[in-house]
Amino acid sequence: MNLEDTIVAISTPIGESGIGIVRMSGKNAFFIAKKLFVPARTNQISWTSSFKIYYGWIMDPETKERVDEVLLSLMRAPRTYTREDIVEINCHGGPVVLRRVLELCLKLGARLAEPGEFTKRAFLNGRIDLSQAESVLEIVKAKTEKSLQLAVKSLEGRVSNLILTLRDKIIDVLSALEAEIDFCEEEIEVISRKEKGLILSQIEQELSELVENARSSEVFREGIKVVIAGRPNVGKSSLLNSMLQRERVIVSQIPGTTRDTIEEYINIKGFPVKMVDTAGLGKTEDPLAEEGAKRTRHYLEEADIIIALVDGSCPLTDEDREILELLKEYKKKILPVINKIDLPQKICKDELKKLFPQTPPLEISALRGDNLEGLKNEILNLILKDVNVDSDQLMINLRQKKCLEKAQEFITKAREGLNLGVSEEFLILDIREALKYLDQITGRNLGDEVLDRIFSNFCIGK
Repeated sequence: MNLEDTIVAISTPIGESGIGIVRMSGKNAFFIAKKLFVPARTNQISWTSSFKIYYGWIMDPETKERVDEVLLSLMRAPRTYTREDIVEINCHGGPVVLRRVLELCLKLGARLAEPGEFTKRAFLNGRIDLSQAESVLEIVKAKTEKSLQLAVKSLEGRVSNLILTLRDKIIDVLSALEAEIDFCEEEIEVISRKEKGLILSQIEQELSELVENARSSEVFREGIKVVIAGRPNVGKSSLLNSMLQRERVIVSQIPGTTRDTIEEYINIKGFPVKMVDTAGLGKTEDPLAEEGAKRTRHYLEEADIIIALVDGSCPLTDEDREILELLKEYKKKILPVINKIDLPQKICKDELKKLFPQTPPLEISALRGDNLEGLKNEILNLILKDVNVDSDQLMINLRQKKCLEKAQEFITKAREGLNLGVSEEFLILDIREALKYLDQITGRNLGDEVLDRIFSNFCIGK
C-alpha cells in the first residue's frame, strides 16, 4: 500500500438505487476530476475551493461521450475524512454507470482502494486513533439503535479518552519508580510504596471495569442467539414468523416441514437477538430430516438461550420428554414455552414444571400472537442477568478487550510485586508491558501486519 497513491472506490452498495457515490482521495484527486467533469455552466467552478458541490456531467476525455449527469463534491485537505484532497462523484445508482466512472478514474491514474483504506488513511494521517477507526466499522455493522449509539460514542473518542487517562496514571507511577533508581542517592520527593500500591489498585479496578464493559458490548455487537427447539409440528416456524411479523418460514400441518436452520434478527429493547428456527429433534429414518437434526444440535451448542417449545393442545409425548431432557444437557439458559393456547389445553403443566423447576413455563399462541411480548420480556430478563446497560456502557471489541486483559494482568503483577518488596527494575518491566498493551488499543504501538488485518474487515470504499 503506497500512501502517495490517489485511491478510488465505489462507496455505496452495488445495485439499483437513486444515487451511487464514487470516492477519490489523494494528491491527484482534483486533477483527475478536472479531466472528467464538465460543469453545466462554463467557468462556474473553482478548483481551488473546498466544500463546494457542482452540477454537471462526467465525460470520457478520449471519446468526449457523456457518461452521466452528476453532482461533484470537492473537499480540500486537511479538513477532510482522510486529511487528503477528496472528490466525491454523486452519480445515478446503477451498477453499470458507477463501474464506468470508476474505470475512467483508474484510467487517469487512480488506484483501486483496498478494504478500509480511506479510514486507514484517516488513522495514519492522525485525524482519528485506532479505536475511533474501529468504531467506524461498528457504525456500519450496527444492528440496533442502541448498538449504533454505543459505536458513535467510541467514534467521538470516549474509549480513547479513558485509555489516555489510564495511561497518564500509569506513567506517573512509572516516572516515580524510575526517579528512585536514577536519583537514589539524592533527596527528592517521591511517591511512597503505599501510595504507588493504591494508584495501581485503582488502575487495576478501572481496567477490570473496562473488561466487564467489553463483555456487555459484545452482546450489542454480535447479539444473543436464541434457538427454538422441540419435536416436529409444535409450532417452531410459526413462532419465528410471529416474532418477525412476516411469513419468513413455510408453515404446514405436515410434521417435519422445516429441514434446515433459519436465522433472523429481531430487536428487543435495543438488543439484537438472532432467532433460530430449527428442524425437529425427533427420531427419523429420513436422511434429510436426520441432517436437519444434526444441524439443530450444532446450533444448540452455540445458543445463549434455548426456547423449549411444546404443544399445549396435547399431553407431553415420550418424544417431548426425551427432547426436553436432551436440552437440559446443554447447560444453557432454557425458557420452557407452551404453544397453541388458542386450542383446548391437554398438557400437564406440573410435569413441565418438574422438568424445569427454576423457570415457570410461559404460555403463548404463535398463531394468534398471544403473549409474544411476554416472551420477549422473558428473553430480555435472561439477557440482562449478564449484561451491563448503565449510561457508561461503551463499545469495546474483542481485540481491544484482549489488550485490556493483558494490561490488567501486568498491572496486577506490578501491584503484587510492589507489596512483596520486589525491586523497582522488575516493577518497571511489568508496568511498561501494561503501557504497551494500552497503546495497542489507540494504535500507538502496532505493526503493519496487525493494522492490515484490522482494516481488511472493512468494506471497499470506507
